[in-house]
Amino acid sequence: MQTERRLERHSGLPAEVSSLVGRGPQIAAVLDGVRTARVVALTGPGGCGKTRLALRVATLAAGTFEDGARLVELASLTESALVPASVAEALGVSERDAANPTAGVVRALADRELLIVLDNCEHVLGSVGQVVVMLAEQCRRVRILTTSRERLDVPGEFVFPVPPLELPEDGSVGAVAASEAGRLFVARARAASPAFTLDAGNAAAIAEVCSRLDGMPLAIELAAARCPALGPVQLAARLEGHPGLLSGGAARPGRHRSLEALVSWSYELLGEDEQRLLARLSVLRGGFDLEMAERVAGGEPLAPRAIAGLLASLADKSLVQVQAGPVVRYSLLETVRQFAGGRLAASGEETPVQVRLLEWALEVARSAEAALPTAERTGWSDPLSAGQASIRAALSWALGGQEPEAGRELAARLARWWIATGRYSEAGQFLTTAAGIAAAAAPGIQARVLLGAAWSAYHLGHNRRAAPLAADGVAWARQAREPQLEAWGRNLLAGLAWHAGDADRVVAEIESSRALSGQADPALAARAQVLLANAAFLSGDLAGQDRHGRLAIELARTAAGQEGLALALTAWSLSAISGAGIRPATVAALDEAANLTAAHADRFTETAMRRLRAELFATLGQLDAAETEVGLCWAAGRRGAVRLVEFLGPLAEARLAAARGDTVTVVGALRQAADGGRRVGIVVFVPAALAGLACMAAIAGDEDAAAAAVGEARAALGGRRQAITAAALGYAEGIMAWHRGELADAEYLVREATVQWHRCGNRMGACDGIELLGVLAAARERFTDTARLLAATDPARQPLRYLTPGFTANRGAAAGAISQARHVLGDDRFTQAWEEGQGLTLDDAVAYAARKGGGRKRPATGWASLTPAELEVVRLVGEGLRNDAIARRLFIAPGTVKVHLSHIFAKLGITTRAELAAQAASRNLTAG
Repeated sequence: MQTERRLERHSGLPAEVSSLVGRGPQIAAVLDGVRTARVVALTGPGGCGKTRLALRVATLAAGTFEDGARLVELASLTESALVPASVAEALGVSERDAANPTAGVVRALADRELLIVLDNCEHVLGSVGQVVVMLAEQCRRVRILTTSRERLDVPGEFVFPVPPLELPEDGSVGAVAASEAGRLFVARARAASPAFTLDAGNAAAIAEVCSRLDGMPLAIELAAARCPALGPVQLAARLEGHPGLLSGGAARPGRHRSLEALVSWSYELLGEDEQRLLARLSVLRGGFDLEMAERVAGGEPLAPRAIAGLLASLADKSLVQVQAGPVVRYSLLETVRQFAGGRLAASGEETPVQVRLLEWALEVARSAEAALPTAERTGWSDPLSAGQASIRAALSWALGGQEPEAGRELAARLARWWIATGRYSEAGQFLTTAAGIAAAAAPGIQARVLLGAAWSAYHLGHNRRAAPLAADGVAWARQAREPQLEAWGRNLLAGLAWHAGDADRVVAEIESSRALSGQADPALAARAQVLLANAAFLSGDLAGQDRHGRLAIELARTAAGQEGLALALTAWSLSAISGAGIRPATVAALDEAANLTAAHADRFTETAMRRLRAELFATLGQLDAAETEVGLCWAAGRRGAVRLVEFLGPLAEARLAAARGDTVTVVGALRQAADGGRRVGIVVFVPAALAGLACMAAIAGDEDAAAAAVGEARAALGGRRQAITAAALGYAEGIMAWHRGELADAEYLVREATVQWHRCGNRMGACDGIELLGVLAAARERFTDTARLLAATDPARQPLRYLTPGFTANRGAAAGAISQARHVLGDDRFTQAWEEGQGLTLDDAVAYAARKGGGRKRPATGWASLTPAELEVVRLVGEGLRNDAIARRLFIAPGTVKVHLSHIFAKLGITTRAELAAQAASRNLTAG
């Protein structure tokens, strides 16, 4: 764990490209500020060294923060609305299932100790301030360090104006070598020309240059980079002849004006082609490679083949920064980029250069989209990720009114990438703008825009907005005759149905596009099979769930970068852990899913996977491992702002508590799971959580809580098909009937639940049912049946690896029934019956229980279907009593009365108490 923390701690800060000279007192002062203040702002003009100082402080302070330090670079942003999403992305917080990026970051960092550096805030100051205020208020262990030309002006902000470098006291060699500004000049001059040395012949000139540049680090670095062509003496003379470099006068602060003049002077020393290239490069944000520079900045009179040499020349003069790597990338310091942008605007070339950038972005987006079905993960996503800042700039320029239709197409082509990589807010912003363009779009483009906006809304928790957008997008995709695009939309409609717990609608959406979903895009086809597996699980078809899950895995293995494989492996494991039985392949699948999410962070899938691993280990009796997985489930959900953790986390906790025999914790966790599902608007697991709660409460003898949970669960189902959950509700009612002494009714209800579970493939549930039927047989004095049924239970559980009790197990009652049966039957008869039971398979035991139940089998509907308890309720309704009065009369909970009435209405096909009372009177059913 320590190693993992250390890697994570330093992964968010870039390595220093060159050494930091001086700044000792400032570093100490800012470190002290970080220790004592929640928000520290480094202020000063561009080029004064704010970023370098902030990064050095963050590097030194990272070790004192449990989760290290992270850098969020904001210079490349063109829209203030993108600040929250950019912060989330830089911090590794997925937007999946977060109400908004800021809320997701706050939730992910709520219990983390972290230093965040927000760099270059001045152009998006308002949005940064809002994010900082929320983080400071709600994330008590987070510290924030900002760099900006002005303060944020937020509560508790400690403002540290970054001073210029210390200047030489005089022109001596010793004074220059002792000063920060002098040492920086010498270091950078030596980097540009290794033979450079500080001596008595140039010391005075260096001191003069540093003084005229007011100790501004960037200005000194730019000047020193000229040393291969101009010695310090010549450089000082040139500066003397450039009045704009002198401090004082004019409205701007002297240091700021000096830097601007120095950049201008450096620009004027360039050749004409170098000037033109630097100006054109100003449209590129966040870094670029040679090919991109050739495409965008090339063009008359600059031949593309000349760009490489000109870039190298600009890099030698420190006007372009070089980032080494397998592919060399370049960037402009923000101060230089802004200056160059002004020159581009003045040149009259801005529009054609922006058009070339837009054309480049469109080409990259089209190529990536076309390659998606067959490309490797990096082959598809990396070109877009590397160029995203410039692509974002091109989009803002185009959608801002310059080229709206081309901008709409670019947004449309990026939609799938935005969603696949979790950039939901950015997708929503640009696609909403694109959707508002009045001019008609081609059907395929309109479909991409609407479906991308729908997926964005879905992942941001706005399901009501997502549904109509998805429906419209599917219609446009069908009109465009793009089946894979339509399948993408139907996947979303099916996902919305899954969140609502509607298995029939999931199947309907996927089946309507079955011909679309298995062809060119295995990732979409795999997701469709995952959804069909989920629907089968809801419907109680665990064999179907297994079949669809296996197919999802096969398809995902052939998808680009094996997209969706971790989710498919997780989804397939659900049926085994939930009742079908754990096999070595189940453990292997979840191990592989864990490895995949470690290699390619997907907090959504990881949260679901960790929940199932917790339940897996709890079922196997490996409780320490289960507890670890519960913690990892919560951690993944919180760090990724995955809203599903609000019910998946409690479900994992409940299963672990059940394995430990802690009924109180189980009931509390299942209540938390149900409430969490409702709170986030994903109600698929709410009925099952309530059914588990009802069973646990009933086993514990809390009839009021059990009856209330049954009624709440039936209301949550709303008539939807969830066969396993429905069986659990009948099982809970059977336990309640047993505790009331209604043994025939109890046995009937438990037997029906057991048969239903077995039919669904929930063999673990069937084992619990067989066990309870053995207990009920003892209560009805059929002790031979007790011995046979209870003898069959443990041998049936072993192959399933069902080694600890779940929500429907009542193993304590079984031990008592065995003792009673042995006492009544005697050792010989008991042993004979026990050995006969041990020879039964689970299938045999279920068939035996169904055949030997001993309770009457009632019809499903009509007056003959009513149980004695239900008939008693009917009589009291006929007498005019309300539910609370009936409960007092029968010594049961009001919730139990409500459950009885719901069954009575369903069996008799009536809807009102008045109608029930009238029919009771016609049958002479009166209380007494």
